[in-house]
Amino acid sequence: MQLLESLDVILLAALVLLVLARKLNVPYPTLLAVAGLGFALLPFAPKIAVDPHLALALFIAPALLYACYNTSPRALRRFWFPLLSLAVFAVLVTTATVALVGVTLGGLSLAAAFALGAIVAPPDAAASEAVLGEVGIPRRGLLLLQGESLLNDATALLLFGLASAFATHSNTAVTPLALAAAIPGGVVFGALAAWAYLRVTPLFARTLGASLADFAVTFGIWLLAERLHISPVLGVVTFGMIVSQRRPIGQPARDRLQGAAVWSAAVLLLNIIAFALMGLQSRDILIRLPSAERWPAIGFAAVVLATVLATRIAWVFFVRFVEGAIASRYAPSWMPEPPPWNASVILSWSGMRGLLTLATAFALPRSVLGRDLIVLAAFGVVIGTLVLQGLTLGPLIRHLHLGEDPDLADEIAPARKQLIDAGLAVLPVGGGEAAEALRFRYGAASKVIADSVDPQATSEFDELHLQMIARQRVVLHRMRDAGEIAEDVYRRLQEELDWSEVDARSYGDNILKAT
Repeated sequence: MQLLESLDVILLAALVLLVLARKLNVPYPTLLAVAGLGFALLPFAPKIAVDPHLALALFIAPALLYACYNTSPRALRRFWFPLLSLAVFAVLVTTATVALVGVTLGGLSLAAAFALGAIVAPPDAAASEAVLGEVGIPRRGLLLLQGESLLNDATALLLFGLASAFATHSNTAVTPLALAAAIPGGVVFGALAAWAYLRVTPLFARTLGASLADFAVTFGIWLLAERLHISPVLGVVTFGMIVSQRRPIGQPARDRLQGAAVWSAAVLLLNIIAFALMGLQSRDILIRLPSAERWPAIGFAAVVLATVLATRIAWVFFVRFVEGAIASRYAPSWMPEPPPWNASVILSWSGMRGLLTLATAFALPRSVLGRDLIVLAAFGVVIGTLVLQGLTLGPLIRHLHLGEDPDLADEIAPARKQLIDAGLAVLPVGGGEAAEALRFRYGAASKVIADSVDPQATSEFDELHLQMIARQRVVLHRMRDAGEIAEDVYRRLQEELDWSEVDARSYGDNILKAT
């Protein structure tokens, strides 16, 4: 009962913080990090131990799938060079520099120091997007952060598994040879799971099971992959990328809207719980440490934070210099035009750590020597980046005058016009008053390129409207598959069609049933 009461207090406090974050224009993870520490100081705060084997499956598996649903495969291919530098090499460089600090200043073993590096290396795009979405930056920046957040998770978790195995002297965990087999094994397993899931998921259409199936399969992939000693990270990522691109065109709009809402709430809940657990574990670690070791441990965490910040800044500007040199001398077709230097400043300062760092810190085996110091340093990096960068990123963007480019609006307008024209083309000649009403309604929308859908009851108008939407979906999928529109444009227009379809369907069709 005490645990349930504490959880309810955490959730109620989180609701207040979400409102406060919106009022102050501060990313919500920043306030959650501070609140997590404050919660640990409350006299009634319980002691909660997290099973290391449970931590990654509970926190990371759903977060990875959610990231897959919001990542553009085409953007990954287009910006492969900067993404490779950020999601792979930046993680490797950060891991190595932090490991050096851990060995020289923290007295950690090499394996334990590399585990610390892998824990703090990957940024979390959620906090950065919370600021960038409010202030507005060019789409390239957001696409890079989304792609980096997905791919660096895989890189960091593979490194973490390898370092943890060596730190615990495990004979059955990840070894270099097993890692070489785990990578393709995870990809193949994820692809097979996606193939099967896409054929089963129509059975749950228009039911609450549609959202539950996503969760059940995601956790199932992770747990089964661990038992098969293949990469659960790559299994979930492969599954998510395939399913997000290949869901049936006839998937009910209500299912898609409901799924998006459920996943957003679930990831938010996981963040709230993770930050509360961070505060509780920080308290327990500081209590266990002898008084003479507490300030040195906090100082070590501060040095690790400074190392993480400096490494990302140096690496982003190094890559920008290399991009500029290659583009100016060779101008290869495979390399997009390098971003302006002020955009590189923003990218270098957008490396806030979050859920992944917390989850891997929870998952570090208790037998690792120096675990308390490693976990405390990881929490320090999360809090430091969220506070320092979270509170200054917005003002920095405004100071650099890095406004949002008009590419998204310029691309949405003609694509939306094409969808409207495709819908109008299926209306019968003449067609009566309902068809004329649709022509009038969409003719006006075509002129202003704006949506104005009002709730209506089922009628002949709605039936014709649904025929139009079905045709528009075909055209929208064709444009996406042909590369005529970007993934974010596709999702924006798909959501518009979903809401239009929900509006046109009868009340009974929109009710999600248990079975």
